[in-house]
Amino acid sequence: MLDSFHLWGVLFIQELQLNFKNVSGVMLFLSHIGDPKIAFNIYFPVAYYLHNSVGKRVLWAAVISEWLNSVLKWVLHGERPYWWVHTSGFYKQEHVPHLQQFSITCETGPGSPSGHAMVTSAVWYVLVSDFLYYQQIQSFGLKILCWATYVIMMCAVCLSRLFIATHFPHQVSAGIIIGILLGMVMNSLATSALQLPFHLLASFLLAFIATMTYLLLNLVGIDPFWSLASATKWCAFQEWVHLDTTLFYCIVRDISCLLGLGLAVFCCQFKKLTCRSQKAIILQVLVAVLMLHAGDSKTLILHALELHKPVKRTHIIAPLHSTLISWSALLPNDITLINSVYKLKKSNIHGLETLKYINFFSNYCGQMS
Repeated sequence: MLDSFHLWGVLFIQELQLNFKNVSGVMLFLSHIGDPKIAFNIYFPVAYYLHNSVGKRVLWAAVISEWLNSVLKWVLHGERPYWWVHTSGFYKQEHVPHLQQFSITCETGPGSPSGHAMVTSAVWYVLVSDFLYYQQIQSFGLKILCWATYVIMMCAVCLSRLFIATHFPHQVSAGIIIGILLGMVMNSLATSALQLPFHLLASFLLAFIATMTYLLLNLVGIDPFWSLASATKWCAFQEWVHLDTTLFYCIVRDISCLLGLGLAVFCCQFKKLTCRSQKAIILQVLVAVLMLHAGDSKTLILHALELHKPVKRTHIIAPLHSTLISWSALLPNDITLINSVYKLKKSNIHGLETLKYINFFSNYCGQMS
């Protein structure tokens, strides 16, 4: 049954690549729009600036959907088109279908369900539904327009994932369905009630479940990293195989972002930063400098949006949230665990230096309060 989906999917991908070969750049752009990293780097800070609760829900939707996607990929053991045509045994060597590869084709994790489809559908669902709710839009026609745009953009992202031969049609379909369901759940989340203990507990549970899934797979004789060998062997160019597509990378990013959000909530509420003194202005300058050190686009964008407004407590919290999350989100870039997966001889843990800045910033807030 599943092989039938794969065989039909290969034919569909070939037709897509034939009919859209002249707009490959557009397809790659659409795939980048659906990249889960965009949810953390762009959608979250912009949504948070526009509305505190919406921004938090966007981050929660991104974290939970990407984490669940990683766990499901481990369990479902999904193939990817660009290596399946070589390993399935359905084709003779001289008759293997040609699937064109691109620089973003060679993702290293299993393929089902699609992470781009799942995370993007969840995050965009929160954005669209909250936009309609908070803007109190009553026009039926405008509601239809918003949801039609959502559907069209999701279809475009999914087609782009098929075009680059990194997913089968049933994988992106499953991603959309699960993502929408998660978006509905996350949209009912009361973020104002979520304090540091809840974030710590959620982070622990995500880490625990992911670890137990990994150990159980090993226990039953299934290699959780089976897809790495296929990706490395059948990718057209080795430099197209990227570390940040590994499932461990995604899981660590999700957990660290939740921890960062919890720390930001705790720091802002516990320290009770004053807004009327010059210390508040000094704090914003400090945050801006640390943002430059972090080098993360979402903090720079958010702070740029804040500069034109008077100094208020909410304007301090916004960049503080993003700065702490930026620090924590940097950890997966250098974490030793990811390098060990690839059995590299050297490890780089410079990202752990960001913990020093979190500690320094917390102490600085304590002196000012």
